[in-house]
Order: sequence, then structure tokens, then C-alpha cells
Amino acid sequence: MSLVAATLSSTLAAAIAFLAARGGPTMHRRAAAVVARSVLLVTRAVPPPVWALLVLFVVLPGPLPGALALGIYNFGVLGRLFAEVVEDLPPAPRTALERLGASPSVAFAYATLPSAATQFISYSLYRWEVCVRETVIVGVVGAGGLGMLLQQQRAAFDYGGMASTVIALIVLCLFVDGLSAAVRRSLR
Repeated sequence: MSLVAATLSSTLAAAIAFLAARGGPTMHRRAAAVVARSVLLVTRAVPPPVWALLVLFVVLPGPLPGALALGIYNFGVLGRLFAEVVEDLPPAPRTALERLGASPSVAFAYATLPSAATQFISYSLYRWEVCVRETVIVGVVGAGGLGMLLQQQRAAFDYGGMASTVIALIVLCLFVDGLSAAVRRSLR
């Protein structure tokens, strides 16, 4: 569930980040940035449990609504973070390529994307870690995941099962954190 949410949110956030970055030569570009930032604000203003309840009206209970709810919320968070990364990129590499005759799309592909990619990956891995923990929260409202399992175990007074589930969550978080740290180290 967390992997689907992280993949969905990272992909959508990367797609909108360049549009949401402030600045631009034309009024249309600035207006598009305002609209994109507004979308990102709305998606991150609503907490994941509320998104889960809204998605449950459309999709049957299970892991999919939880993954979608977490994906929508984290799309807003990552979109904002990615847009700030784009805003902070140094313009010199892209400008140099364009002055040497590269088209704007080639300069973007060879200067802007590689500069932003490592930070995008780092933020995406961090939000995946958060998604693992948030699956418990959205699960409690019926959107699948470990939270739903914990809710069922609590209702059945299965305290041993609850302890096992919490231990499994801790082990899963440690695994994701270790994997994320290893990937981030390899990107440096």
C-alpha cells in the first residue's frame, strides 16, 4: 500500500513540480504556477484519514483506497517540495547549454533534470517512510493496511496479535529506513 502511494505521489509530483515552480517569463506561465500550487495546497491541506474516507465513497474498502488517499496527500507534499527544489536549482548549467546552441528541451533534459533528480529521489524515499507509518492511520478508518488489521485485532481482544502487528510495523519501518538511507548514500 505504501509503495503504491509513494510511486503514485512521486510520479505526479515530478510531473507538476516544474509547472508549480515560481517565476516564468510570461503571465500565462505565472498563472499556471499559481493554479498548480493551489492544487498542491488543497491536496496536502486535507489529512490522509479524510482522503481515505472520501476515496471510500468511490472505491470499495481494502488497500486501494488507503493507497490512493496516501498518494493524493503525499502528492501535495512532494509537489511542494519538488517545486522548491526546481526554484533553487542554479540556472548556470542550463543557460550554458542554451548559449552553446542546445535547444531548451535538450538543456532541460541534460542540465535541469539531472540536477533535480537526486533531490526528488531523496524526498520520495523520505515520504515512502512516512507512508509506511500512515498506512496504520488510514487503515483505522477502513482503508486497508495494518491499521485495519490492528482495528480487527483490537475488536477481537487479540492483544498478542496486536503486539505482533506493531512489532511487524516497527521492523517494516526499520527496513524501509535502512533501504532509503542506502539509496540516498549511493546517490551522493
